[in-house]
Amino acid sequence: MFYIIQENMNSNGFIIKEYNFDSNGAAIVVSEKYGSDWPVVYLIHNGNELNKPDNKKELYVGETSSAINRMQQHLKNPERSNLSTINIIFDSEFNKSAILDIEQNLIQLFAADKKFKLQNLNGGQSEKHNYYQREKYINKIDDIWEILHKKGLTNNNIEEIKNSNLFKYSPYNTLTSEQVEASRIALYDMMKKIRDGVDGTSIINGAAGTGKTIVLINMIYKIALAQKKKVDFSLEEEDFTESQKLMHDLQEFLTEFREKHNRDFKVAYVVPQTSLRKTISVVFKNFSNILSPKMVIGPYGVFKDDYDLVFVDEAHRLNHYKNNAERGHYKEKADLYGVNPNDITMLDFIVKNSKYRILIYDENQTVKGSDITKEEFEKALKNSYVSKFYLQTQMRCKGGSSYINYLDNIFNCIQKEKITFDSDNEYDFKIFNNVNDMIEKIKSLDKKYGLCRNAAGYSWEWKSKGINDYNEIIKQGKEDIEIDGYKYVWNIENKEFILSENSVNEIGCIHTLQGYDLNYIGIIFGREIDYDPKTNSIIIDLNKFYDVYVKQDNPKHVVDKYILNSYKVLMSRGIKGCYVYCYNDNLRKYLSKYIDKFD
Repeated sequence: MFYIIQENMNSNGFIIKEYNFDSNGAAIVVSEKYGSDWPVVYLIHNGNELNKPDNKKELYVGETSSAINRMQQHLKNPERSNLSTINIIFDSEFNKSAILDIEQNLIQLFAADKKFKLQNLNGGQSEKHNYYQREKYINKIDDIWEILHKKGLTNNNIEEIKNSNLFKYSPYNTLTSEQVEASRIALYDMMKKIRDGVDGTSIINGAAGTGKTIVLINMIYKIALAQKKKVDFSLEEEDFTESQKLMHDLQEFLTEFREKHNRDFKVAYVVPQTSLRKTISVVFKNFSNILSPKMVIGPYGVFKDDYDLVFVDEAHRLNHYKNNAERGHYKEKADLYGVNPNDITMLDFIVKNSKYRILIYDENQTVKGSDITKEEFEKALKNSYVSKFYLQTQMRCKGGSSYINYLDNIFNCIQKEKITFDSDNEYDFKIFNNVNDMIEKIKSLDKKYGLCRNAAGYSWEWKSKGINDYNEIIKQGKEDIEIDGYKYVWNIENKEFILSENSVNEIGCIHTLQGYDLNYIGIIFGREIDYDPKTNSIIIDLNKFYDVYVKQDNPKHVVDKYILNSYKVLMSRGIKGCYVYCYNDNLRKYLSKYIDKFD
């Protein structure tokens, strides 16, 4: 009897063969040209069992240097006993680095696709690294996924998955070497400080787009995995890695903690922004076998319990009493501690309610008057032993770190010459003379790539506030933004605006977009921001700026900084490109010296 079920050839150099996952299938694999002593990637699943409901379908993704040896090992593993089919990806060009890379990418894709429940306990290789012809091997992944999709082994095509939050914020993301080092330093410092009974803090600094949120999620997942499951890596991996050593040490630390305190280690993940917090909660729910959405809380959630370890995303968005939209609630909590609300910040509360904390911080992303200041940040941690790590590599936009530095120089009015990103870095950076051309271009790109949105500075009143239907806003003539006869509506949804049904037809603001990735972003520089050629400086007219929580009780130079920060943060949101339109002519002429014009 012949036990190869199906095989799929591809012009990209690989072949996917499908076998029964049993001893008969193994007898066929051993006779394959690349069945032993050759690197392969494989998938073991029960997806071909037609009567099995999707919620019972499971999958294991792996890599090995010997397909037959690993298959025989898995056949002895009781955790694989409910799986019936194995697909092996053979390629004469495969090497160890390539199969590790492809394995990790497939794990992350399948986790976001949700066709199968993954049996993998980790996300593959822990560290992203370059190797010879890496781009060629990465390009194979799209073709591999297309074949798997045609075979009915996936729910979604690859572009749909890559646009999803489950993919972008997956704990299975492979970290760069710098991100790995940051997480390793923070976790080992945490274990030492808690063992010694010393209050400690790790601060991970980094500009927008350096992958700070991914680092936090990865660390939280490691702790939750180490606490919930005793991982026997010898069953899953061939080589003992630094990542496995960290997992071993975390398991040892958590076991020791549980024996000493007679309870589990308490962890919370504080996300100040409401929209991002909801997004992360949904991601955690999808990985509920290890993570729990209850771990994701707002800053006020720290009052409900004392925590051993608190992660804080976007710690620069923690607030103080002044200019706070929830002043009453804030004062109530301050009274519980018997302190003047003006003398304490949300970071002070977090320090009081935790033994150790790992904070993401970038003072250049403070955008509101209620955001904690650098001085308040440092004051809250004055009695804590602090370690710091700086992330430098730009992970989001294809313009890279040089693009972020370029923006700083432009808005500080010190850039000497124009840099073109389109040819060198494949980053689409353009300035428009007509606002509606930009709006419509973003809409057309959204049809092609998805996740393309328009945004603006807050220099138009929110006339449509309270009307939750786009068509009703148009019917009542309550459009918020009018430029050259074109009318637009501010974002109707505040939570997860970018995923709302009509968001591509609306204009987002910094508060709905900070923390999110887009493929393309179009930005309207509003009426409040201009360029003065006489002084060679960016100028702000606060009479044309409508965010009262940014302006209230803050000196003008502080508000100016928040507004500039907002625009620069928005300009870092686009992965593939950023488009710009300026309401004021002088600013448009100034920026046109440094940004290619859209033809």
